[in-house]
Amino acid sequence: ELKNLLPPLSDEEYAGLEESLKEHGCLSDLIVWNDILVDGHHRYEICEKNDIPFEIKSLEFETLEDAKLWAWKHQEHRRNLTPYHRTELTLKLKDTIAAKAKDRQRAAGGDRKSDDAKSFPSTLAEPICNKETRQELAEIAGVSNGTFSKVEFIAEHADEDTKQRLRSGEKGTSINKEYHRLKAENAEPDEYDTTEFSDFGHSEKELGPPSDAEIPYPNKDKAYFPKTTLKFITQETPRPLLVNLFEIFRKGFVEELILMGMEMLLQERGKEVVKQIMTELNRKFNAKKLR
Repeated sequence: ELKNLLPPLSDEEYAGLEESLKEHGCLSDLIVWNDILVDGHHRYEICEKNDIPFEIKSLEFETLEDAKLWAWKHQEHRRNLTPYHRTELTLKLKDTIAAKAKDRQRAAGGDRKSDDAKSFPSTLAEPICNKETRQELAEIAGVSNGTFSKVEFIAEHADEDTKQRLRSGEKGTSINKEYHRLKAENAEPDEYDTTEFSDFGHSEKELGPPSDAEIPYPNKDKAYFPKTTLKFITQETPRPLLVNLFEIFRKGFVEELILMGMEMLLQERGKEVVKQIMTELNRKFNAKKLR
């Protein structure tokens, strides 16, 4: 696993390394962990074949995943990879980085849960880990967060030929070009114009999904829209937006949207903002403390 963490050297690169080792000797230590070779597989192979002396240096890692992460960060020839290929390979470390992010978050919060922590659903911690993981992976790959997200999308949706052209840096293609092409190909068609739902006349009526009789579009078998437009919704108050969401989308959609909004607020604005909102809900509805 450590040896194959990165693609093997090309024949030309391997020959160049062999010539350098024969002429100058092995100038860098091979890195081992409990007698497992972590870094220097090509040098080790060439030195053994040509009876070239080498030194080893032992490092301690808690797990194989930690050793992989160290090896990735210190292997010189990863710099010769294209940004797409480098980022694609970095995705292999996603689970490792995510686990470490969660460990750091738990350590920062301590073993004992505070009253504040109990006030927030456990799922609210996830976006923080995701954001931290994405940022760290992007830094390891040497690309921006935006580029990392695009490569992640391409890796999931592109065919092997497209990926190979990006790996090799072929002219006429790029991460941005392939990303926008794939986004367009995977976009759902905007099947219906929903501007008729932008009626703000709803006041105290019971909110909920529309009945069959209220659905104005011809295909009543398709209960809700795959896409819609909210461009006519006023920005002065959120109520018209919520009325439209309750009427157009499936039951439970608004509840999920609110939870997602709380997650995003926690991620972007911090815990104090979410805490203020929950306090305001308690005050307004005179409810028991929200859990």
